[in-house]
Amino acid sequence: MLYVIAVGGNALDNRKVLYKLSYSIAGLKAAGHGIVVTHGNGPQVGRLAMHEKKSLALLTKETEASIGAMIKRSITRADKAIGSRAKLIYTHVLVDKDDPEFDNPTKPIGEFCSQRRARKLARRGFVMKRLLKGYRRVVPSPEPRAVLELGEIRRALREGRVVIAAGGGGIAVTKSRPQLRYADAVIDKDLASSFLAIKLHADRFVILTNVDGIFLGFHTSKTKMLKKVTAGALMRYALTEHFEAGSMLPKATACVNFAAKKGKFAVVGNLAKADSVFRLRDATIVVP
Repeated sequence: MLYVIAVGGNALDNRKVLYKLSYSIAGLKAAGHGIVVTHGNGPQVGRLAMHEKKSLALLTKETEASIGAMIKRSITRADKAIGSRAKLIYTHVLVDKDDPEFDNPTKPIGEFCSQRRARKLARRGFVMKRLLKGYRRVVPSPEPRAVLELGEIRRALREGRVVIAAGGGGIAVTKSRPQLRYADAVIDKDLASSFLAIKLHADRFVILTNVDGIFLGFHTSKTKMLKKVTAGALMRYALTEHFEAGSMLPKATACVNFAAKKGKFAVVGNLAKADSVFRLRDATIVVP
């Protein structure tokens, strides 16, 4: 089986949990499965964007290098033989320069802050939005249209490598090679990972985050975790605004896209429980 495993940027803050995940990945690889690991970068790129006057695409490239190297080191520490075969592929993702996200940004980056701090940042020209836990900066998150390194990723998988790709959703560009044009945007890693999983004909798409699954009524007295849900039902929940934009909504959308188009399971679960999630336990299972 080919697994595409998307790891949340917030969940990556715990190095011990990442090391535990690396053991789980080594176990999957030892069992003969193909593996592509993707990762988020929302908190990390947000911190960089506070101080560096570079396009968000270039900052994504920086975090793709640093976080990807951290994941590769962790896999090597878990299993030297598998780690030596791991390959980090810098991934450019083509987006439409006329995507509506450029006019109405929804992707949260950086840390949560108070209303007072949000007002100060807004005066600097940042778009700030109130979310469930406070205020965060939001930036354009255009829809992925093509993965430019798709052929390289396929070759690495054929060579038996564990591939680390599409870090931070990939580096957003509005023109393909040889005239790459960087976009001031951060592609949502869940949507990019789902897109990649579909293009690679993956057998399972897994999102590992810092919660146990997809919840209805999250942070309310009527919170309910969806243990097993069809892609159609999940899409109806998404359309009726059950999920927060830039947070659980893209995860739900990514799972719907994969399950509906490939006819296979998508899974959302807690990074700290990766072994159970890979066994389809203690998680939300999205079925076709």
